[in-house]
Amino acid sequence: MSSSARAEPSPGWRIGSLGGTPVYLGRSWPVIAVFIVVAFGPALGRADRGPAYGFLLAGAYALLLLVSVLVHEAAHALAARRQGHRVDRIVADVWGGHTVYDSTGATPGATALIAFVGPLSNLLLAGLGWVVYAFVTNETASTLLGVVTTANLLVGLFNLLPGLPMDGGQIVSSLVWKATGRRGTGLVVAGWLGRVVAIGTVAWFVARPLVEGRTDDLFGYAFPFIIGFFLWRGASGAIRAGQITEATASPAVDVLEPLLLVRASEPVSQVDRALADHLAGAAAGGGAGGGATWVAGTDAAGWPYAVLDADAAAAVPRETRASTPVSAVVVSQPQSWVVPLTKSAVLTDLVRVMSERSLSLAVVVDESTREVLGMATAERINAVVGAELARRGRR
Repeated sequence: MSSSARAEPSPGWRIGSLGGTPVYLGRSWPVIAVFIVVAFGPALGRADRGPAYGFLLAGAYALLLLVSVLVHEAAHALAARRQGHRVDRIVADVWGGHTVYDSTGATPGATALIAFVGPLSNLLLAGLGWVVYAFVTNETASTLLGVVTTANLLVGLFNLLPGLPMDGGQIVSSLVWKATGRRGTGLVVAGWLGRVVAIGTVAWFVARPLVEGRTDDLFGYAFPFIIGFFLWRGASGAIRAGQITEATASPAVDVLEPLLLVRASEPVSQVDRALADHLAGAAAGGGAGGGATWVAGTDAAGWPYAVLDADAAAAVPRETRASTPVSAVVVSQPQSWVVPLTKSAVLTDLVRVMSERSLSLAVVVDESTREVLGMATAERINAVVGAELARRGRR
């Protein structure tokens, strides 16, 4: 599985790197490894090999399955890098894994390719295991190789099923994206197909023993519902992501609020004049502009570095407004709050950058000319996206 980058806490224990990309072992690994050993150890036991044999074999199987997951995610990472994307991290555990990369500038074809190589790597491992199996004579080694080969075959085929969160769903999403030109539509379609796959998976595992005239134990009935739950949750997340992508497909400049620049060394009275001139100009133009009007303090070079604290500015007495510098009533912001975007950028691009930089305020400037386009606020973006989702009846 692969996904685009966003800031989050450490996903687990770092166990190495792939070409400079950190590789983590997920925190669920110990729990799931113990589960595999306890669940399958007794069934793999042999009276002539001692009581620990089955548990050791199950532990070795868990480790080999982890290696298969690492190969799967490494394939995603290498393909993403080959397509020019920055790969941030690889996370692997026995249950599954994910590769996080910066999807800026992604195309349907590249996204489909990155998704496809994951299950392809599992199928290649299965093929390699099948070839090697014919030459293995040791009973324990052949048992392990047979189990891992079968597991890679099933994982590869299952991951190609046409619904998110499987890699096959990412391929379907890319095909719909290519056909419609709308990435969000692809995610929604593949998400709904993923829900179908989730229901089908549960139905298959529950109905099969009944058709065969046998009765499973409690675990046999519970396991497919656990799988189905995670598949359904992943599919629902994809649908939601698609809806949000559609709701943020409008031009980014549409959500920007007016922003005035005032040199921080100027007196607060200069802010009063700038606001008055802005309001007069807006009134003459037939409107008051979109949203609130923000004021940013600039350095000597004219670059915004702080936002005006309106309450602090209002508290400055009239008799001292001409002598109090703007620098006394502003709140400094991180350097990353200045966000360069093209004028054709969509809201999705702005949301991605603000999310990655953990910004609630952002001064948006033209990527080419460095002209200040306006102020972006998380509050206004949330309101606009929420209203659009409500308009579409998707809330």
